[in-house]
Amino acid sequence: SSHYRHILAVLAAFAMESTLKADSCQLHEKQAGRELKTPSAAELLRKGPLTSQQVEEFYRDGVVLVRGLLHGEMLQRALQVRSSLGTMMPGSETYGTVATEAWNQHSIFEDLALRSPLAAAAEQLTPAAERGGAHGKPLRVLRDGFFSLAPGKKGCGWHVDDAFFWPSKRDGPGPGVNVWVALDTVEEGAGGGLAYAPGSHLAEFLPHRAVIRQAGPVPQTCEMEKLSPECHARLEAMKKCPALQPGDAIIHTRFLFHRGDPFVKPQGEAIARYSVRYVPETCELEGMNFVKTPEGEKKMTSLSGIRICDAGPEHGHFPPTQIQGSGEQPFEEQTTTCACGGA
Repeated sequence: SSHYRHILAVLAAFAMESTLKADSCQLHEKQAGRELKTPSAAELLRKGPLTSQQVEEFYRDGVVLVRGLLHGEMLQRALQVRSSLGTMMPGSETYGTVATEAWNQHSIFEDLALRSPLAAAAEQLTPAAERGGAHGKPLRVLRDGFFSLAPGKKGCGWHVDDAFFWPSKRDGPGPGVNVWVALDTVEEGAGGGLAYAPGSHLAEFLPHRAVIRQAGPVPQTCEMEKLSPECHARLEAMKKCPALQPGDAIIHTRFLFHRGDPFVKPQGEAIARYSVRYVPETCELEGMNFVKTPEGEKKMTSLSGIRICDAGPEHGHFPPTQIQGSGEQPFEEQTTTCACGGA
């Protein structure tokens, strides 16, 4: 549709601008390819739904598979509504359904994003030293997404999230936790799930990041195989693409390469998934967002130079998690001022 093409054109322009900014990344505190910092031994033992071994695996490989993270009544509620969300990108070649701010459309997705083991895992994986002055403050939902991958759709090729799906600065605080949870069964070798490349968040894969940030009439985020068959082949050689049951989760850093796994056969039912991206409230926004106008229409807006804790409704909605703190003290109630005192 023309609306979808307009979205792509705007994102392409922003991707080119972001690439120019990234050229000076060596000046930032977090050097590109070294964004994920292993926490102290004490922080590795923070309480939460993950074992200490799973926390260590996340920081070593940039990703960890957690069986049954979502379960019980919350999982059943998610399964009941998974087919009712409409798509924001009709005519997309990648997914049958794409819907952001699912948390703002169904109460179950609000519960998943803010009050579930998904949020608790993100809190556990984000130690105080990585919160950018927001110690004792809950993480914020930067972006969520409900997707369904249907037979005949190709999914998004090897990528790290672009300025729309991860609209914050590369060198901001936090490990950049993306919690991806299956809402349908993914059978071994049949496609429909998520492929990921453990260790691909490291500096040796910076050329791979550059490949999909090339300028073009539309974003190149999903076009790794076409742009660089060599980079694509390397990621394919190291990929994992596990069989999954509803409620199984793949938790990865924002810098890890992953891709949708197309169906092997042209027939079958679409497979639904839900993912949530969590950051500290002191993260500086940089990217694109859709916001509602007073008339109830959605418009695209550019995000730049403002922290989440200073953001207003004109920038979008970034709700805080509602999980008890992983340390000894519970998280403080949300306030209107920044955790770092507005400095």
